Amino acid sequence: MPKPITDLDFDAILKSSQSHIRAYIAGMGVPSHEVDDVAQDVFLEFYKNLDKTPHDVAPERWLKGIARNLCMNHFRKQKRRSQLQKEALAELLSRVEPPLEQLFEQSGAAVALENCFSKLPPKSRDLLSMRYRDDLSSRRIAEALDSTAEAVRVSLHRIRNGLKNCISDSLSGEQWQ
Repeated sequence: MPKPITDLDFDAILKSSQSHIRAYIAGMGVPSHEVDDVAQDVFLEFYKNLDKTPHDVAPERWLKGIARNLCMNHFRKQKRRSQLQKEALAELLSRVEPPLEQLFEQSGAAVALENCFSKLPPKSRDLLSMRYRDDLSSRRIAEALDSTAEAVRVSLHRIRNGLKNCISDSLSGEQWQ
């Protein structure tokens, strides 16, 4: 029967496999700024369970199994944390008095947006409608207009800037009337 892994063996395994395990963790999709934390957990788990390590399995293979499991746990925690953050934001927004829609309407921004939108050339209105009403990507719009996606993005950027300036001018003019 093979002898169990000792602390000296653990040090040798750690030195020889740490770069491979970190690369494996990064390859699983863990963000680079979190790879070291997950790798540390992998080696800690390995050390705590040295006595349970099968003797017929190479230590690096066993470490990769631990890493895979801890990566999956990491992703589940991230997903849960993201969901909790979204719920907290929704709760905070629901407590805003008055609701954001009312603030937008009361500020006159909705009226200014309608007025500015109506002043746009028809092609610009069509482009905005395709992007926001029809929810088409720049690539899809480009295909429909026989253009390039980059040209569509530039046009949308210019149109939005023009709308922003028009709305800003309209609202600042209301303040002085």
